[in-house]
Amino acid sequence: MKRENTMSIDSVKKLFDNSSLPQQANDLIINSLNDTSIAGCIGTLVDELETDDITIVSIILDSSGSMNQFEQIVIDSYNKFIMSLRESKQSGSILVSTRSFDSTQKILHGFKKVDEINPISGKDYSASGASTSLYDTLMDALTGAEGYALSLVQSGVRVKRIVVVFSDGDDNSSHKVKSIDVKTVSEGLLKSEMTYLVYVGYQQNQQNQSSDLKKIAAAVGFPNVLTAKATESEIRRTMDLVSKSIIRKSQTQITSTNTFFSN
Repeated sequence: MKRENTMSIDSVKKLFDNSSLPQQANDLIINSLNDTSIAGCIGTLVDELETDDITIVSIILDSSGSMNQFEQIVIDSYNKFIMSLRESKQSGSILVSTRSFDSTQKILHGFKKVDEINPISGKDYSASGASTSLYDTLMDALTGAEGYALSLVQSGVRVKRIVVVFSDGDDNSSHKVKSIDVKTVSEGLLKSEMTYLVYVGYQQNQQNQSSDLKKIAAAVGFPNVLTAKATESEIRRTMDLVSKSIIRKSQTQITSTNTFFSN
């Protein structure tokens, strides 16, 4: 059985004491720590990595009820997404963590090598939630990605961070943080030039247009935005595009533009 790191609130706080994040962003993370955000910091131990140049990817899947009709296509597209990463030449340097969210969050797995990630099923992802806690989920996912990254960096590993959320709507149930808090942390992470923050938004109806989705992404400081109609073909296409972009970005240096969907 593969080992993973273990984290306590004190050990996570100690990691962020050594972070290069701006103080305000650091304080927001520390103040928002809970069991879910700490659990998100868990991943493969450094002595089990195949290289000292790692790309960690945090995948966030909206499981609110509005995605219910696309539940199986999300499952199938995600499994194909993981398979694409596994079959790439960069597979040994990419680690993925996955969570779903509605009013609460479910961490499907911590940061694992892609060849160790099992396919998901309806037992893992069920789009039946009554509401959407986007802000709380993003704060916990950002905390988890950065916390795990810091644990690797302190062991001499070079780490790129990629956080991708697939969602079809705005927040309506977060209680821990506001959009401005998430944006402050996002902007702090982007200053390191080692982070990509990606929002993939699906248009469900005429009231949920591309411009609205872009506003949601802007409110949380995610500069890389891809909008598409909520259809089976577009969900497949966007997940495939994200997987190809991850592979491409894992091979290159992150620039000051932090552009994710570039050639």
